Amino acid sequence: EIELSTPIRYSVGDPIESWLNKLLCLDCGTGAGVKLLGGAPAPQECELYHIDRDALFSYHKLSEAFLQKLMGLYTSAHYKNSPNDLQMLSDAPAHAVFVLLSPSAEEDADSLPDILAVVQVALEGKISRKAVEAQLARGHRSAGDLIPWTISQQFGDSNFAQLSGARVVRVAVHPSVQGMGYGSRAIEQLYRYYNGDMVSLSAGADAESEAEDQADETSSSDEEGADINGQLGSKIGIQGEKLSPRKELPPLLLPLSEVKAPRLDWLGTSFGLTNELHRFWRRSGMRMLYLRQTKNDLTGEHSSIMIRALPKRTGFDDAWLPAFAVDSQRRIIALLAGPFKYMSVRLAMSILDDFDGVGKKSESDEANSAIEKRSGSSSINMTVSELNYFLTPHDLKRVEQYGRNLCDHHLVADLLPSVARLYFTGRLGPDARLSSLQAALLCGVGLQFKSVDELTAELGLPSNQVLAMFNKGIRKISIALNGIVEESEKAAMLGGAAMRKAEKQAAQMRNVSYQTLEEDAEEGAKAAMATLKGNSSSLPSSVSQDDDIMQYAVRGTDEEWSKALKNKAVGEDSGTVQIRSMQEKRPGKRRINDEDVQKEVDGASTPKSSSKKKKSRKSSTKKAKKGGLE
Repeated sequence: EIELSTPIRYSVGDPIESWLNKLLCLDCGTGAGVKLLGGAPAPQECELYHIDRDALFSYHKLSEAFLQKLMGLYTSAHYKNSPNDLQMLSDAPAHAVFVLLSPSAEEDADSLPDILAVVQVALEGKISRKAVEAQLARGHRSAGDLIPWTISQQFGDSNFAQLSGARVVRVAVHPSVQGMGYGSRAIEQLYRYYNGDMVSLSAGADAESEAEDQADETSSSDEEGADINGQLGSKIGIQGEKLSPRKELPPLLLPLSEVKAPRLDWLGTSFGLTNELHRFWRRSGMRMLYLRQTKNDLTGEHSSIMIRALPKRTGFDDAWLPAFAVDSQRRIIALLAGPFKYMSVRLAMSILDDFDGVGKKSESDEANSAIEKRSGSSSINMTVSELNYFLTPHDLKRVEQYGRNLCDHHLVADLLPSVARLYFTGRLGPDARLSSLQAALLCGVGLQFKSVDELTAELGLPSNQVLAMFNKGIRKISIALNGIVEESEKAAMLGGAAMRKAEKQAAQMRNVSYQTLEEDAEEGAKAAMATLKGNSSSLPSSVSQDDDIMQYAVRGTDEEWSKALKNKAVGEDSGTVQIRSMQEKRPGKRRINDEDVQKEVDGASTPKSSSKKKKSRKSSTKKAKKGGLE
């Protein structure tokens, strides 16, 4: 191991080098000042304090020691530091610094309290709409205001830049207590402060006294500045400031309940995306609205922006946040197969879980309208007509077959992107829920287009277990898809109001015959035939049901016989009586004789002349029989 101990720029023990290191806080991270003296209290008992920067950079002995502690925490907790950070902390007018201290900080008056966490915030926003539209029309954007310019450019909404917010620039936790919840406690206290949840009981009296003191200080400083420069009037800002030691310094640390919070609309942050940082900011209640497609050249990470709304301070519902979240969800899901293809499945699932429930219906009509415009759909529940745009009935059959282990997963490989997009956008309904492993496999195969072997190596699981879990997940999705089709079929059936309407129409048609004209005529014919055959009802059933006996029965009713015998004399023997025959005519048949058999064998047909002669002979025989019966 080689160590360079001889200085090159300065001589050994040069006082200028030590003075410069002390002035710029270059060696504050390596010393006893970083150690914790009071232990690690419970995070819920710690409170966040506001640092007055005028008192911090007053070069007072205690203030200088506290600044060294603060910058030492920055150096030990962050990988990249420079003297510019100290200059920005002291001079940037829109920046503010907060520290998380132990509950015994106010009791120990003889020593400086231990700094558990530091939060640096920059106020952004309040940009005029005309300026934003003019810059975006030329494809440029001004320096500063990172979140307003980026979100306005990405979503094409110039109204967002008019909102005001606070961007968390840095969060540094003491290295001895990292991962113990102090950072989350600091962000929670900061959110409550900007949301107006911290109210002091003595705020009114303190505000009046502070206003009077500020007025007195302003008037005195203006008079001194006018006397020194020989000018009338007052000068405000750096040019009018008198550089001289102050007799009375403001308090270095103030509780948040005693500091007036500005009126803000959102609280956000921008950071290089890692799994740990994303989980941290997600626990703080923030939602991802932007993920840069190209990696940072220095860190190799994708820059991300996450935001949380402050509805209590704004006084209206934050309709823009769920609308932007829905739009970001659609974009990131579509880009997982491109710029984010090589992102780890765990990180991709952490991002997708962040969007869980973003498209749910809100109580505000304004928010629902904004979500509908951004998502392109007015309802979370999918209909069959929408489903057919992604999957045909034959595709659903293939998915069902794979869910039943009737085919290999390659048979449904072309359907997995559509199935994965429907699932992660929440269009399959709240009942379609996969386990963490099943959702990760669906994300890797369906959205990132990774093979099963790649997922096996990345997750560290055997291939047979990966395929088995993936099959169970597809089976659940198949059940959900079939449920959408079944619900559509149930809705098509009559029920409820439609059923009552149909019953009302049926009641109006109650006295109308449902028979056609042909059916009515056939029914009348059957009734007439039954009436004509009613005269045989007096005969015994053994006689009336015997066809051989009934063929000799005398036809005709009593009325017909009375009418036929009306003009007939009583003792007259000659003459005939005729009535209308009710017997159905049947086509005549003849018996086959030897001549017909011979002609059939010879292949010849029966001559027309012989058939006419036989027909005339048969007709004369029928007349003779009829005359004998009469």
